[in-house]
Amino acid sequence: MAVVIRSMDEDSVALPADVMTDLNLHDGDRVKIIVEGQTIRFASLDKFLALRGILADDESFDQAIDELRHMWK
Repeated sequence: MAVVIRSMDEDSVALPADVMTDLNLHDGDRVKIIVEGQTIRFASLDKFLALRGILADDESFDQAIDELRHMWK
């Protein structure tokens, strides 16, 4: 399969319908895009964000999130 790449000013990625089906993605899904060399990987944010609810009262988790935020800056 060939895919055409186009630049946009938005924080969005357009994928062919069959690729979205293969990746079990739907319009409006939020994903983290990881670029490694010539490879692009998609990670679901839903699973990560669900941890926030499960670990809402976990001080170690809060500290780890704060450290990640600091490193991303």
